[in-house]
Amino acid sequence: MDTIKILVTCAKLLMLSLIFAFGPVTYSQDDIDRIVDEGVARSQDAVESQKRIDTTANDTEKLASRYRRELKVIDGLKVYNTLLQKQVDDQNREKRTIAESIDEIAVVERQIFPLMLRMANALEQFVELDRPFHMEERRKRVEDLKKYIGDAGITAAEKLRLVLEAYRIETSYGSDLDEYSEVLEINGQERPVSVLRFGRLVLVYQTDDGKENGVWDQEMRQWVPLDSAEYRNYIRQGLKIARKQLPPDMFILPVSAAR
Repeated sequence: MDTIKILVTCAKLLMLSLIFAFGPVTYSQDDIDRIVDEGVARSQDAVESQKRIDTTANDTEKLASRYRRELKVIDGLKVYNTLLQKQVDDQNREKRTIAESIDEIAVVERQIFPLMLRMANALEQFVELDRPFHMEERRKRVEDLKKYIGDAGITAAEKLRLVLEAYRIETSYGSDLDEYSEVLEINGQERPVSVLRFGRLVLVYQTDDGKENGVWDQEMRQWVPLDSAEYRNYIRQGLKIARKQLPPDMFILPVSAAR
């Protein structure tokens, strides 16, 4: 309302200025009021138009600001979608790799059973051709191994582990010092003896009284007697070392030359 009053006052002053500028002109009060009212109406229209322009400008700025925010959100979503797509691609590649591995496992399983059987048969043959120590234990291990391989309730991985474990045990015999009691036939009589094994190089025995000593001849596949006077003390020393009754030391045993 203050703005309208100011405009009315300005319009009246303008009319007076025109009257004084162009000389005396006869205007009725109604004419002056009508002219002033028309000016005020136009001014009011201008004010309303300006308000609408200001409102439109504010709304436009708000929409532009919102648009810029949405653009930033879209850019962020594009980056996020790129990362997700990379993860999906990696997972798809991993799925293909797993599928290929499963197919390969099926092929390996078909091949691993014959291989394990061949390994068990080779181990059995090796035990029979090796020096005759702990034969009952070693034969039973091979026999049990064959049963495990044929057992459908045992996984292929466990069967393979048992095969490798049997091979590991046989391998360990080649690097240790061992003694055990056994009954051997000596001069046509069965005699209890103490057997000393040094790896797979030497297998000797000694009777409890120390009078009878012998060595396994791998080439002849039989026990042969030794000179008791020469080897009695060495074999006795070796037996005590194997029993942990003496500390490790050097002693002499008959070793066959490699062929």
